[in-house]
Amino acid sequence: MNGFEKRKNQKKADIRAAAYCLFNKYGPKQVNMTQIAKEAKVSQVTIYNHFQSKEQLIREVVIEYLEKQINVYTNLMHSDESLQTKIEQIIFEKIYAENPMKREFFQEAIEGDTELQAHFNEYYEKKALPLFVSFIIEGKNKGEISENISVESVLFFIQALKNQLDQLPAHSPFFEKQEKAKEMLHLFFYGIAGKNT
Repeated sequence: MNGFEKRKNQKKADIRAAAYCLFNKYGPKQVNMTQIAKEAKVSQVTIYNHFQSKEQLIREVVIEYLEKQINVYTNLMHSDESLQTKIEQIIFEKIYAENPMKREFFQEAIEGDTELQAHFNEYYEKKALPLFVSFIIEGKNKGEISENISVESVLFFIQALKNQLDQLPAHSPFFEKQEKAKEMLHLFFYGIAGKNT
């Protein structure tokens, strides 16, 4: 890759990064190209040279975030961390992610965008889901997850808990107080009756 291509790619990356920060803070509908240009320290013409429209920019920002997340999850799944630590980092993404995407941003981005919806469905079906299934099967093979509980039930439980936590504001006690996170994990692994029953 020559110097021109490197500068071009870096400029696009800077624009996507600036757009992500603004979209995530205010929502895509509330952000215009003028604001993005100012945040990225480029002209609006430069943005349009790299992205055909605001919709394309939103799409690329979301896709880039999803790809980064799948890399994070892949590295986590293949790490030597305990099963409990891995599940904790998946469920409490707001704590562990550097700048997690807000649910409102994601929902607003995919609303009415059939191309982005299709990409997300493909991402989930072909990348995220197989990764989580292999992780659960490995946990079952190691005896860390009960053989009496199906893969589907574990997936449902993780997703249900994560969805609930994702709806909470970042300043919720569940994210600010470590004991709250530990309580949620205890409930996840042992239920309300406790470990020894």
